[in-house]
Amino acid sequence: MTLSDADVDRWSRQILLPEVGGRGQQRLLATRVGLRRPRHPHPVADAVEDLLARAGVSVVSNPSADDLDLLIDVGSDIRDTAPTRVPLIRGVSHGAAVSVLTLVGRPCARCASRDAVPDDTPAGDDRLAGAAAAACAALVAAEALRTLLDLPEAGRRQRIDLRRGTFAGETLETEGCGLCRESHG
Repeated sequence: MTLSDADVDRWSRQILLPEVGGRGQQRLLATRVGLRRPRHPHPVADAVEDLLARAGVSVVSNPSADDLDLLIDVGSDIRDTAPTRVPLIRGVSHGAAVSVLTLVGRPCARCASRDAVPDDTPAGDDRLAGAAAAACAALVAAEALRTLLDLPEAGRRQRIDLRRGTFAGETLETEGCGLCRESHG
């Protein structure tokens, strides 16, 4: 795929970024990601879908019955990588807390579903919930773009707690799924 003059005009701000460039923008325009999301309107999922579309990524939305968070499969049919290298990105926003998990290697859906916001995070009506949802959407979209532009060697877990004013990130193991370290492939 070659970028047309109209494409260059439309995506010029991204093409100027060294992390993206012309080849990266071509990759984004040729990419389709799957977004598993709640069936009901969901501000985080809606924002992720919008942010990825604005970057040129085609998003296929797959509403799931009881999911209260979202899961992005950025690998199934869109990368020239072996099936064992399919990354999964999971974002959860709960009150003022955010958890974003990127699994690379042999990701395990079981582990992706168990890594949620810490139990000590208060639930209920929270004045910071909107800001946390926006932060979660931005972080999930950024992780998806990072993964699409250059498949990372290892996954990572990032947590934000707006109430406490903390951000923590850690690189996950590269063997197995990264969390449980078991090989599920």
